[in-house]
Amino acid sequence: MKDIFDECNFRDLKLNSRIVRTGLWESQKEMGGLSPEIFLRYERLAKNHVGLIVTELISMYPHDRFSDYSHSINNPKFIKEFKYLTSIAHQQNVPILAQLGFVNCNVNGKQNIVVNDLEMEDIRQIQSDFIVAAKKISFAGFDGIQLAMGNNYFLSKVMDSKENKRKDDYGGSTLNRLRMILELIKVLKANTDLHISCRINVQEDILEIAQLLEKVGSDSLQITKPSSPQYFRKDSDNKNILFDITDEISKAVDIPVILGGGLSDMKSINELINSTDIDFVSMQRPFVYNPTFLSQWKDGTEVESLCNTCNNCYWKKTSTCHIIHEDEE
Repeated sequence: MKDIFDECNFRDLKLNSRIVRTGLWESQKEMGGLSPEIFLRYERLAKNHVGLIVTELISMYPHDRFSDYSHSINNPKFIKEFKYLTSIAHQQNVPILAQLGFVNCNVNGKQNIVVNDLEMEDIRQIQSDFIVAAKKISFAGFDGIQLAMGNNYFLSKVMDSKENKRKDDYGGSTLNRLRMILELIKVLKANTDLHISCRINVQEDILEIAQLLEKVGSDSLQITKPSSPQYFRKDSDNKNILFDITDEISKAVDIPVILGGGLSDMKSINELINSTDIDFVSMQRPFVYNPTFLSQWKDGTEVESLCNTCNNCYWKKTSTCHIIHEDEE
C-alpha cells in the first residue's frame, strides 16, 4: 500500500512525502527582494513534511503581465537571496524547483509578440534567455526548474494547435509545435545538472506531448489546465476532471507525473494513489491557508485541509490567506 508520507524517489530526487507544494503568486516582496515573511513561509513548508517545493512564479522578463506578483530572474539580488532560500529547504532535506516562465513575449525590442509572429531570432533569443536563467537558478542552489508551459503562459500557446498556426518547422504537427521547447530542454540537460519538470495543460495530443518531453530529457511532468484554480475541483459527475487523464499519462511515460490540484484530504489522496498509477499530488491553496497542515495530517489531529477554496488568494494575486487575515482584524 502506498501512503502520502512514503519516502520515495522522484527521478533523481529523494522525497519525504508524495505531496508537492506548487507556488503561484508572491505578494510579500520588499523593493523587489525577498522579505522575512517569505523566508519564514519556506521554512515552515520545509519543516512540515512536504515532499517537494515549487516556488512562486519567477518571471523571465520585466513588465510581464504578472510582474507585480512574481519574482524576477533579472533582479540583481536573485542569486544571493534565493541561495539562502534554497538552503532553508535543503536543511530539511526537501528538494526545491524554481518555477520559470512568462506570459507576454517582449524580446528583441518588440512587445507582445504572438506565437505566429515569432521570427527565428526571437525563438533563439527566448531559448538563450531560458539558458541564462537556468545558470542563475543553478548558482542559487535549486535542484531544478519547472518550466511554466501550462495555464495561459506563453509556452502553452506555442504548444496549442488552436494558437499555433505556423507553417514552418515550429508549427503544424505536435512535434513541430514542441520543437522550440524540445530544443531548449536538450540544451538544458546537456549543460546543467538541474531536474527539468514541465507543467503542461491537458489537450487533445497530451499523451504524445508527454512522451516527446520524456524522450528529450524531461525528468517529471505536472498536469494542469488553462482555467483558473476555482474550476479545478469537480466535473458534472462530481469527479476531478484531471484524474483520468493524469492516470493515462502516468501509464504512458516512465517519469514521475504530478496531479495538479483538486484534492485536500488524506483519505481521497491515499485512495487515489492506491487505485491509479498517480504517485504524486500537488497543492497550492491549502498551503496558503496553513503551511504546516501536513504535520497535523501525519500526527492524526487533522485529516483535511481547512482551506475553504474561496480563491481570494488567486484572484487578489497574493501569497497570503485573506480569510485568516480578516479573522485576525
